[in-house]
Amino acid sequence: MKACLYECEVMHRRLKPEQKRFDYRIFMLSVDLADLPKVTFLGLNRFNLFALNDRDHIDLGKPGGIRANLFAWLDEQGIDYPSEARVRLVTLPRVLGYAFKPVSFYYLSTKDDQPLFSVAEVRNTYHEMKLYLVDGEKNEGWQRQVKKEFYVSPFSDVEDSFHFKLGLPANNWSVNIDNLDSQGVTLVSSIRGKAKALTATRLFWYGFKYPLLSLKVISMIHWQALKLWTRKVPHFAKAAKADSQRDVLRPHSSLTSTDD
Repeated sequence: MKACLYECEVMHRRLKPEQKRFDYRIFMLSVDLADLPKVTFLGLNRFNLFALNDRDHIDLGKPGGIRANLFAWLDEQGIDYPSEARVRLVTLPRVLGYAFKPVSFYYLSTKDDQPLFSVAEVRNTYHEMKLYLVDGEKNEGWQRQVKKEFYVSPFSDVEDSFHFKLGLPANNWSVNIDNLDSQGVTLVSSIRGKAKALTATRLFWYGFKYPLLSLKVISMIHWQALKLWTRKVPHFAKAAKADSQRDVLRPHSSLTSTDD
């Protein structure tokens, strides 16, 4: 599959302790990491209307960009993959130099396009990051339930679990990420996307259709959190369960200070 854009409908629906739903539209980039240098009208590690930057994704200090650092992480986890594996990244772009990417997705396949597994890259508003292997095959994608052990929202416990259902990138693409506590699902999130050709003209048009895309996403997240806070929905501080936040990349001082 060639590089493309996905015009997406995003939905978040909280089930408890209070029911709340909000929806919005975004677009995401979908590109094989080996093809990134060929997309000349998309900024790569440089300023542009829309851009991708290595430092917005996994960085273990290995030279070679995102792909090399992802492989280094897979090696650390003891995950087998062929050295010639292809990696497709689906992510929000930087907009006028600003980036906020709540979640990005890596899809690994063999050189002849046989799917291997996926990795979800989750970020929070503290600029921390955690990666989750998603490798349980189901129909046209992957699914896995895994302990979260990561601070994403003050209204969801770090000891909850994520249930990922990641569809394979195709003409239509879908993702579901549920948050579960010990009693069941507390929050349902989904992304539904339709592929569009990645062209300079379409990116220019999307600059008007989706202005300040990343800023819109983070603003909506904070606005919804403020509404929950004003309704006195139970919440907890990030440092309250520092020991339960494990394997966090780029850890915030609320975590690193506990190690002193």
